[in-house]
Amino acid sequence: MAIMLPDWKPAPCAECGMAGVHHGVERWSLRLDAFLDTFTRPLDFLFRRIMPWVDRGINFGFPLVSRVLVSLGLATEVEDLSNHPSETAVALFEEAKARGIRMTEIRLFGLPRRLYLARFQNRIWTFGGLPRPARVQPSLSWIDDKAEMKRRFTRAGFPVAKGGLCKTEAQAVETFHALSRPVIVKPHEGSGGRHTTVHIQTEEELRKAFWNARQVSPYTLVEEELIGPVYRATLVGRKLAGVLRRDPPCVVGDGRRSIRELAAEENKNPLRKGPVFAYIQVDAPESLRELAWQKLTPESVLPKDAKAFLHFKVNWGVGGTSWDATEETHPENRKLFEAIGEYLGDDIAGLDFIISDISKPWQQEKCGIIECNSLPLIGNHHFPYKGPIRNVAGKVWDMIFPEARK
Repeated sequence: MAIMLPDWKPAPCAECGMAGVHHGVERWSLRLDAFLDTFTRPLDFLFRRIMPWVDRGINFGFPLVSRVLVSLGLATEVEDLSNHPSETAVALFEEAKARGIRMTEIRLFGLPRRLYLARFQNRIWTFGGLPRPARVQPSLSWIDDKAEMKRRFTRAGFPVAKGGLCKTEAQAVETFHALSRPVIVKPHEGSGGRHTTVHIQTEEELRKAFWNARQVSPYTLVEEELIGPVYRATLVGRKLAGVLRRDPPCVVGDGRRSIRELAAEENKNPLRKGPVFAYIQVDAPESLRELAWQKLTPESVLPKDAKAFLHFKVNWGVGGTSWDATEETHPENRKLFEAIGEYLGDDIAGLDFIISDISKPWQQEKCGIIECNSLPLIGNHHFPYKGPIRNVAGKVWDMIFPEARK
């Protein structure tokens, strides 16, 4: 019998939302990462040279180690991942099964840690989260650091929001007064919109937002707020594999019904019952604040075709929606994404890009890359709220097991 440990979860936090973390652990782990990075970054060149041999060793050794752990009851090997809590794991598993690839998860002490084995013919691939041809790649040491990304992208000529890294409250105030408003404040690392404050117009709001972000990060980013949907461009093999439009929860007016009534109607969509998409919350504090920003209340009646947003985040857990926007993406924007892919030099990357209209070239719009992700949730492309599915998982397996192509 396998030894099982309880799955530890952080305390609920409205600012973290569904992507909760332990504040103190997150803040100090980022400090430790920054300290260690000063020593390890100069060795990146050496790591890239030796990692092909390390990769072979891991792919050969870990399956043996996992069998020993399973036999001792310290781990379990899960064969069916069709009901995995991660949409990315489900997408990878279903596509692997269709190609004759056997994908399983190794759970140490029964806890899902997204550690997988993929077997095809006489080859075995060990990976965490997403399979990559190489575990150490040029930008993995900085791609998730929003401030470092901004600095490098600015130098390379890629569009980003104006603003910068702030280590002190005084720096944050100085940066705030140099920017056009509204302004956004967020942790310099992390995702899911944790401890992010938007629509900042006053210095008082800025100071409060600074310390809110500091709860989970030693440094903050103060930037001009870009307006528009958040588009997730996923790159596989440095080529654009798909573009997903992500919108915050919203309702569209008909000139008759209140926002509350429109939300109730939208919540009848069976997709909002989970496990992917959630109901729109009308009376949540975040919803009321977002409506107030638009000078609305839940009882307001919207003119026909007018939109009201009920959260600033695009996350599915707060009622956000998504659909595939790959075909409507302007060729200049495709070129931009793939140029960034070449610059990053990584096999897999996710770019979060804000622009008011993806069908127009980025040079003509106020837009920018707001975040890069070394472990993008490719399952988002497989489970859109509406519209076609984009088979990004297939592109990933094409890299790892090209001989298994359908």
